[in-house]
Amino acid sequence: MVVRKRLKLTGSALVFVTTTVTDWHQIFKDEKIARILLDQLRETLDHFQISLVGYVVMPSHLRVLMGFRHIESLSKFMQSFKILSSKRIKMLDPVRFNQNLWRDGKFQLWQPRFDDVIITSEEQFRIKLEYIHNNPVKAKLVARSEEWRFSSAVDWLTDRPGLLPIAKDFDWVL
Repeated sequence: MVVRKRLKLTGSALVFVTTTVTDWHQIFKDEKIARILLDQLRETLDHFQISLVGYVVMPSHLRVLMGFRHIESLSKFMQSFKILSSKRIKMLDPVRFNQNLWRDGKFQLWQPRFDDVIITSEEQFRIKLEYIHNNPVKAKLVARSEEWRFSSAVDWLTDRPGLLPIAKDFDWVL
């Protein structure tokens, strides 16, 4: 297996991340599991002191836009989040997942890697945030972005708060 080498970046950064369930299984269709995922995301963000700028939980993957004061912690953050969310979801109902997410006797919720893009301009930020929010519309899960419950679209497009607190003041990263 090829191991991707990460750039040695330091300092603050805004980053777009996608992480996917093993074999794209759609376990986040289950609202209870999606809520567990968001609870763990919030806890891990708080622990690492990372700002959540945008997110969407899709049936088989998670996309987030996060503000880091220290981008060096991205890999450690993702490792912690994936381990902790896997443990919580596995405890929910281990038998239920026995055929889809077990590999070599081990529960494997997430694919081993994640994709990330460092945001370098306001235009790129706008494009990625719109991409996150339009993901459920493109997948024909809802007609309008703000209708998707597991997304920050409601925070950005209406005057209502979503399920997780969103940081809209992140000038320090651009």
